Amino acid sequence: MFASDNDSSAEWGLLSVLRLNAAQVLRYIEKYVSNSRSHGFTDDALRLWNDMYNQAEDSYRELADAIGQNPKNRRQPHIRELEERVAAEYFAFTRMVLGSLRQMWAQFDPVLILAGLCTLVLSIAALLALYAQSRLRSLDIIIARAGWPCISGGIAGAVVFRALSSVFVSSGLSHMTSLDATVAGLAMGAAATFCVALVSDSKASTFAFVPQLQWLAVTPATVLNVVAAEATIIHCLAFSSNSFTFNEDSIVLYTVQTLVLATSLLSVRAILSSSAGPKRASGTRALVCSLLIIVLNRTLAYSTVCREEQLSACTPTFYGAPSASISTVYLAAANVVMVWLVPSAVTYALRRSYSDRAMVSKLWVSLGMRVSMGMAAAYWVLDSIDGQTASGAAAASSPTRSSAVNGSDWSDMRMALARMAAGVALGGGLAAWYASPFCLDVELPNVPILSQPQALSTNKGASRAPAGQSQRTAVILGYGNAYGAAYLIFVTVVFCVLFLVQQPMGGIMLSLLFIELILCVELFDALRDTIEEASSLLCAQ
Repeated sequence: MFASDNDSSAEWGLLSVLRLNAAQVLRYIEKYVSNSRSHGFTDDALRLWNDMYNQAEDSYRELADAIGQNPKNRRQPHIRELEERVAAEYFAFTRMVLGSLRQMWAQFDPVLILAGLCTLVLSIAALLALYAQSRLRSLDIIIARAGWPCISGGIAGAVVFRALSSVFVSSGLSHMTSLDATVAGLAMGAAATFCVALVSDSKASTFAFVPQLQWLAVTPATVLNVVAAEATIIHCLAFSSNSFTFNEDSIVLYTVQTLVLATSLLSVRAILSSSAGPKRASGTRALVCSLLIIVLNRTLAYSTVCREEQLSACTPTFYGAPSASISTVYLAAANVVMVWLVPSAVTYALRRSYSDRAMVSKLWVSLGMRVSMGMAAAYWVLDSIDGQTASGAAAASSPTRSSAVNGSDWSDMRMALARMAAGVALGGGLAAWYASPFCLDVELPNVPILSQPQALSTNKGASRAPAGQSQRTAVILGYGNAYGAAYLIFVTVVFCVLFLVQQPMGGIMLSLLFIELILCVELFDALRDTIEEASSLLCAQ
């Protein structure tokens, strides 16, 4: 990027960049050590890094003195060799620090990972066994029967696992310490012997309390409850450790797609088992929502941001291309489509309960939300144009192209659009939501329902009114989904702010995710009216 065989100044530019990079790395380490007590760096490592950096600095000062005496010496062979040696020293320093940090911060120990998983599974099994036994006897009896076996099993597990840890460490499979091995063995041994002690009790075997637990009966509702609970627990545990989140994008996509596929099968069963009517219509609506969610999930998986340890099997697409560092104009133009798509989806969700006829829905969703999103999308279109033009001018490096760039700078207009978009969302959106959060409207039919003389004849106890007046009916629109509409309108305000601060790819994916959430709500509503067993999947999804 900087070096050249023909231009001596380019080599000096490379050396300057390496020196600045090395100084930045050393300053970061010094700040990190001073602000973190548990930084994990040994004194020998810190001393080695400082010695390497100081040696490179001494060589750099020697080179600077040699060139300062006579600038023409830069073309001399010994000066070129000295430049290359100084650059190699800075490069060796940064590579040494990077390798050490990778060993300290990106350690994935398979033995400790498996030990943690075994501890987690055995702990859950112990809790289930304890719960089952507690339905038959008191906790004092359970502790008396399983307490000592649990303690002895924990001690035995600690001794055995600590002995095995030396084998794992010597073979290079793990870097666990003696404390890690002791704690892991103690936990696994105690949980395993606790389960064995409760199950092997002759007076209360495992099969003795199973008939008393009615919720263990194998029914579709029970199976769905177990699947929903397991999916929810696994999804929550996926964010408890780096070991779980190494491929979290694939794990989350697989889990969500599996749950949505289960709901689509339930919808098909409801359609086939019911005749024409409201239940069949709800099943059809649930099936359509499920299929759309499956498609949106696959579309959302397209956008990727790769970490360093994932680069061999991951391709970044956040900017539209693997090698791009700024969003393309075409991607920003595709973001404009969301200005029409998202408010239309919100209007569709409100239309089923007639909440779209309220004034807050007409003013904010149909007008204000589109204006805020439109200005945000225009901001990113102009930003992409400026970025593409600037990158082209930097590649051309011509004065005429640079003047063209200065003439097409949209920074002032972009700033004005961003401020107006935030003002419309936070000012107009919150004001509309606060003024009428429930999206209610009153409709007065033009046709009178019952004239006054007829009303008096049918209800003799009613008070009399002047003759010629007629009773009219007031219809409250949006009453059936008043609270749901209030939450949805408030979320749209937050969405508009997030849409503004996202890159074009982020805005597109955020919009599709918001539409998917609306479809999930529609799916849950349809499943609630269609299948009773499907209610167990709602919390998991």
